[in-house]
Amino acid sequence: MFKFQDLKIREKLILSFLVVSFIPILVLGAVTIIHFRNFALNSSAKEIYNELSFAKFKIMEMTNEAVNIANKLMIDQRLKEILLYRYKSPLEAYLKYSQYKDIENYKTLYANSIYRIRIYSENPTILENGVFYKATKKIKEKDWYKLAVNLNGFIIWDLVRQDEDIYSDYYFSLIRLLRDVYNERFGVLVINLNKLEMKSILNHTSYDTLLVNSDGLVIFSNKEDFIGKTFDIDLQRILSDKGYTYDLNNKKYLVFGVYLPLTGYNKDFYLVSMVPMEIIMREPQRMQRFALTMVFIAFAGSMFFTGIFSRSVSRRIGILNKAVDKISHGNWDLDIPLQGGDEIGRLSENVKMMAKNIKRLNELLMKQKDMKFKVLTNQLNPHFLFNTLETIHMMAVCNEQKEIADMVLKLGKILRKTIESKGTPIKLESEIELVKSYLEIQKYRLGRLNYDIEILTDISEIYVLPFLIQPIVENSIIHGLENKKDGGFIKIKIFKEDERLIISVEDNGIGMSKEKIESLLSNSDGESSKIGMRNTLERIKLFYGEEYGINIESSEGNGTRVDIILPYPPRREMGDVL
Repeated sequence: MFKFQDLKIREKLILSFLVVSFIPILVLGAVTIIHFRNFALNSSAKEIYNELSFAKFKIMEMTNEAVNIANKLMIDQRLKEILLYRYKSPLEAYLKYSQYKDIENYKTLYANSIYRIRIYSENPTILENGVFYKATKKIKEKDWYKLAVNLNGFIIWDLVRQDEDIYSDYYFSLIRLLRDVYNERFGVLVINLNKLEMKSILNHTSYDTLLVNSDGLVIFSNKEDFIGKTFDIDLQRILSDKGYTYDLNNKKYLVFGVYLPLTGYNKDFYLVSMVPMEIIMREPQRMQRFALTMVFIAFAGSMFFTGIFSRSVSRRIGILNKAVDKISHGNWDLDIPLQGGDEIGRLSENVKMMAKNIKRLNELLMKQKDMKFKVLTNQLNPHFLFNTLETIHMMAVCNEQKEIADMVLKLGKILRKTIESKGTPIKLESEIELVKSYLEIQKYRLGRLNYDIEILTDISEIYVLPFLIQPIVENSIIHGLENKKDGGFIKIKIFKEDERLIISVEDNGIGMSKEKIESLLSNSDGESSKIGMRNTLERIKLFYGEEYGINIESSEGNGTRVDIILPYPPRREMGDVL
């Protein structure tokens, strides 16, 4: 049965990558592709709408100029007179026309917008001259003519075929019945917009662009085949930001449009752009290929670096595993060839430190066994010792030997604590009492010893290893004060400094050289007083950690200061400590 924990580290890393990285990359790739596709479509749509908006602006400029002309001609009294006057001869009409230049001026002034201005009159005596035309029966039957008459002065826009021209053609035109304020009619105005200008405007768009009315009739287009045709275009859907799909002659188009409101009765017109789907999808497909390429590169790169990383991690863990296996077989002096500040590098350092500690612990265990053997060989019955000391104490009291009695009592306390000690932390206050008893005995022995104990922090709940201070005090007496001719002084100071508990033992003895300090800590010659100092150091490091221990400051002739450095508060875990 497959179990994830049975896989090798490298296999786990690769599998984890597939789960944690590959799936998100695929999701991210899909989202990116969709985003790029939509971005490209939106960009194309935005570009098309910008083009349509520009075309709309230009066409509205043209139609507004035509409206201005129509409004001016509507109130032109001279024009009214010309159109209503009954001419007796063509010459009279010619002379009358020659005095009226306004329409020619309009055509010249608005040449870019206006192709031709025509006025159809029911006056049978009028002379046709390219501006004024008789409203023949054929003209009157035109739909646009009838609508203009019925609307009685309202502007309409329509596609007008001008058969009067040599080459008849369709023109997008303004149509209006001309009448005065008294409702007297004097003609039907038709202003043909400039086809070349309109074509130029629509040619600035990138695709087939149509000007259609509300019925879908193509009024004008940059593709002339479309003019005059009717398309079943949904004029509401084309106004959406994304347009809509439209089929024409088995070819798909994406249709966009803008609303083109014109002044007049039939004001609803639309500028429509028809974009072949294969063209508008060109950029999204290119973006999609680009996104797929990026996803592939990201996946391939991730797989490559995951392979390198997993190989490096598994190789380093393999080296560490072999080292731990050697340590388990008793090889504690090996060197692990791993470097780095990551977890594996730090674990390697910890394993090396653990091997050194195991070696040191093993050496201490061997020393302990040797010491226990010596103690068992030479030990006396503790009850016999206590009874003997009690007898000596009573005899001294009976003989009024107070100093002897006091010294024997203090020795009994020290002996009792020594025998009862199990190596577990005791209250620091109890340790201080033990040191006081020891110093009082040494005062009787040396006769010229003074001491002072200064406590600068609360120690009521502080626990330390037993016999932590006494070996240091004993070392100060043996190496510093016994050979001093003048009176000796020991100062014990307990204080807290930077989250550490400092127990300082300072004497005014003869001091030590650097070589002697190193010898004292190394115990190279096996001297008993040095064993106590060295054992104290090793007990501190094993119980509290490598960063704690003993610091010695001394120089020959200037006394010695020994600082016992512990964490604050010291740990209180129970357990045998050497």
